[in-house]
Amino acid sequence: MEQEPHHHLVFEDAALAVLEPTILAGETTLEHLHSHDNATVCITGSNMQSQHPPADWSASSQACSPGRINLEEYTGKPFSHAVRNAGAGVFHLVAVENLRVSGWSTNPPLSALATVLTKETRAFQIYDVKLDNSSQETSHVHRMPTIAVLVSGNATAGKERLDQPGRWVLIPAGEPHKLSTPREAKLVEIEVR
Repeated sequence: MEQEPHHHLVFEDAALAVLEPTILAGETTLEHLHSHDNATVCITGSNMQSQHPPADWSASSQACSPGRINLEEYTGKPFSHAVRNAGAGVFHLVAVENLRVSGWSTNPPLSALATVLTKETRAFQIYDVKLDNSSQETSHVHRMPTIAVLVSGNATAGKERLDQPGRWVLIPAGEPHKLSTPREAKLVEIEVR
């Protein structure tokens, strides 16, 4: 997948990779292979179609709404397809791949103010973080590396300022961090198990 021109690899280490797939209206990706479990967060959406050769193109899927999370388990069962933007807007995701092939952690979910576990698989724990007038900050520690993605508003994550949707920051395992905002913000935290 990292070789497909629309799937921009922006970070990779031994544990995870972060990609920012961006597909303009009317564009089609090359056929590409997903071989690692992944979690995606929709930033902007459009009507998308997919094709798993040799099948025909699917009907348009539901346009993604900002912050919608999708989880796929591809490790051990790779999946090949092409994607076409059949809508009028830009399709933009932040995608996180767990590069482990086994031995995922079994840590219990995190419990922190304004942070809610929304999805969990063998490879990820996904948290919604909503900061507003009642709770403008939360401090916590993840046991595994975590990607914090801004969905709306603006926030500070550790020392990084996230000032537009789609901005993200890597939070190393075991590093205490604080998420804060002057008004309101929504983030998704993807803990890579």
